[in-house]
Formats: sequence, structure tokens, C-alpha cells
Amino acid sequence: MTVISESTVDLKRPAWLLVLTLPAFVAFVAVVHPTMPVTYSAELTRAQLDDLGLMWPLMALLWAVPTILAAVGLAIMAVRLQSSRARVVGILATVAIVLMSAYVVIEVVAQRSNAATFGTSGFYEPVTMASLLASWFGVIPATLITAIALAKAGVARKTALTVVGLVTLYWVTEILLYLPVLLGSSTLAGMEGGVPPFLMGVFWAILGGGVLRSGPPRRNAPS
Repeated sequence: MTVISESTVDLKRPAWLLVLTLPAFVAFVAVVHPTMPVTYSAELTRAQLDDLGLMWPLMALLWAVPTILAAVGLAIMAVRLQSSRARVVGILATVAIVLMSAYVVIEVVAQRSNAATFGTSGFYEPVTMASLLASWFGVIPATLITAIALAKAGVARKTALTVVGLVTLYWVTEILLYLPVLLGSSTLAGMEGGVPPFLMGVFWAILGGGVLRSGPPRRNAPS
């Protein structure tokens, strides 16, 4: 049993960071939809990348923002809950932030590639894997650990457990969809469709909203 002190019960600020991931995803879609000349970035030609100009790094940055917001919010929330796994969440959040920062840098460098298309360049697979790994081995497990800690602390318990179930289903489904790539029988450039990434923004917004509506953690809540 862990005693939660008064100084740690303010979960509103990290909760707002989780809520803001959803409008951040919406901003990404609002910029990409009228700007991208093709459906999948792998299809972008050398000339099209040049034509995108500064919009290309802007889109990369907007894609990274939701994951970074979630990572920071989850890490702060875990610490304030005095979860015994707060350090683990902090490490997972750091992994996600580092990978998404690398994602942005690689995307910017990739714009100068001489390959016929973005998908055939040497940058497409590293940049895609950076984004996937930031999710699979960063914010997704961090979300599950923090949501479980919230439930144990009596904060938005039903909401937190619902999010645990939904995020677990999302995680498993996405890994199964990418299994052919992971097994080497397909390529990332050949992937079309998949689980809509903005769903994580919905899950984070639900979790953050539940925390905002809930009361403070119980005293002597288990970590």
C-alpha cells in the first residue's frame, strides 16, 4: 500500500495533455488531407517531395506531436500516482520521445533523397519503424501501466479499465497486421491500410477526460 500525498494528487495537467492528443491528430489530418498528392506517402515521387517544401517537415512534426504529448502526460501521471512502475513508464515515455524525434529528423532528411519514390528510398522503412516502435514499445505499454495504476488508485476506474481493454486490442491487432512485414514475407512500402492511428488519440482523450471528471486518488491506494 502506498500513501499518496497531497502534492501528488494533481492529475489535471497531465490529463489535459492526454486530451490534447486528439485535436493534435485532427490538426495532422487537416493539414495532410488537402496537401498530400497521393494516398500513401510511399508513393510520393522525387518531384512531389520537392513540391511539398516546408509542408513535409510540418506534417512530420504534426504526426509526432500526439505521441510526445501522450508520453509526457503518462510519465507525469504515473509519478503523481506514486505508482511503483512510474520509472518504467518514464523509460517507455523517453523511448517514445526519442524515436519520434528521430522520426522527424529522418523525414526531413528523406526529402532530399534521390530515389524515384519515397517508398523505394533508404529512409522509408527506418522512418516507419521509428513511428511503430514508439507506439508498440513506448506509449502503448506506458498507457496500459498508467491506466492500471489509475484504476488501482480509484481514479476513473471504469474508464481506465475500458481503455486498458481497447488499447490492448489495438496493440494486438496492429502487430498481427504487420506480422507479414515482421516475418519478412512483405515490405513496409507494400502495406496499405491498417488500424487507424488516430484511435490512440481517442483512447487517450477518453482516459484524460475520465481523469478530469474523477476525484483525486484514494489515500493509501495500492500502486
